[in-house]
Amino acid sequence: MNRIATLAPAPVGRGHRTPPLLLVLGLLLLAGCARAPQPTAPPPVSGDSFPLTLTDAQGVSVTLPARPERIVSVSPTITEMLFAIGAGDRVVAVTNQCDYPPEVKRLNKVGLWFTPSAEKALGARPDLVIGQQGNPSEFIGALRKSGCPVFTTLEPASLTDIHAQLRWLGQLTGARDGAERVIAQMQQRLAMVERRIAEVPESRRPTAFIFLQIGPVWTAGSGTFQDEAIRAAGARNAGSRVKGFREFSLESLVAADPDFLLVATMTGDPDMMKRQVLSHPVLKRLTAVRRGRLVVIEEDEIMRAGPRIVNAVAAMAKAFYPDRVSSSATSAR
Repeated sequence: MNRIATLAPAPVGRGHRTPPLLLVLGLLLLAGCARAPQPTAPPPVSGDSFPLTLTDAQGVSVTLPARPERIVSVSPTITEMLFAIGAGDRVVAVTNQCDYPPEVKRLNKVGLWFTPSAEKALGARPDLVIGQQGNPSEFIGALRKSGCPVFTTLEPASLTDIHAQLRWLGQLTGARDGAERVIAQMQQRLAMVERRIAEVPESRRPTAFIFLQIGPVWTAGSGTFQDEAIRAAGARNAGSRVKGFREFSLESLVAADPDFLLVATMTGDPDMMKRQVLSHPVLKRLTAVRRGRLVVIEEDEIMRAGPRIVNAVAAMAKAFYPDRVSSSATSAR
C-alpha cells in the first residue's frame, strides 16, 4: 500500500489533479485495501446531540465532546460533502487535491491525499480530522497518537454508500439536516431520470463503456459506483464482466462493441481522452466512435463519489436518451 502511495503525482494544472495512470493506481489502492466492517448508517439520534461516540471504518471508537468547529479533511470527496451539507465553514485545512467547491482554494493544505503531513494537519489545530481509505496508515496512526479525534471512512462503492457517508458526516459535524437535504435532492434527480426511462425494457437499453485510461485500457467494472451510475442513467455497463477497477483487453472491448463510449475531461486539456480514442488505431473503428457516440463527462462528477455523481447520471441519460431526457428535466433544483 505504501509503495503505491509514494507514486502520488506532482501538481498538474488547475486544482492539482491526478494523471490517468496514477489515478488508476489510486483506484486500485482503494479497491485492494481490506474493507473493514463499516456500519451502513449512523445510529438514530434525536437532533445534533453531543457528546457523541461513533465507530469508524477501522473499528475505532471516536468520541466528540462537542460539535467540531475546526475540521481537517484528508479526502477530496469528504471535503466536497462537508461543504454540501453546510459544514464547510468549519473546515480549516484540506489536501492539495481538494478543489471543490472554489472556497477550498483559500484553505491551508496538508499535502497530497496519498502523502499528507501529520504535522501540517495538527498545525491547523483541529478538533476533528476526517480521513478516508487511501490515507497512509502512518499518517492516521500519528494523529491518533497525538490524541486528536480521527474518524476514517471507506470510499463509497455505490450510490447507497454515498448517501450513507453523507449521513455519517452529518452526524459527526452536527449537520444532519444538511445531509438529509442533499440526499433528498440527489434522490429527486435520480428518480426524475428513472421516470423518463422507465418504459425502456432492459433488453433495449444501450451498452456503454467507461474509460479510466486509454493505454492500456482500464475501466470501472461491477461493484463500483460508476457501474451503478451507468445503470441509473439507463444503460448496461459493457465493462461489468470485470470486477472493480481493472484493465480491459482491446479484444474484449472490440467484441463487446458498446453503443456508447464514456470518457472524462482532463485538467488543462478537457478533450485529451477524446482525442486519444479518436486517434487510436483500434478504438476509432468501434461503432460508438463511427456514429459519434463518444460522451465526455466532467472528470470529478464521474470519478468522485460525492453529491455531483447525479450530474454525471443526468449527462449520461441525456446522451443515451436525447428524446426522453432533457437538460431542464434533470438539472439541480
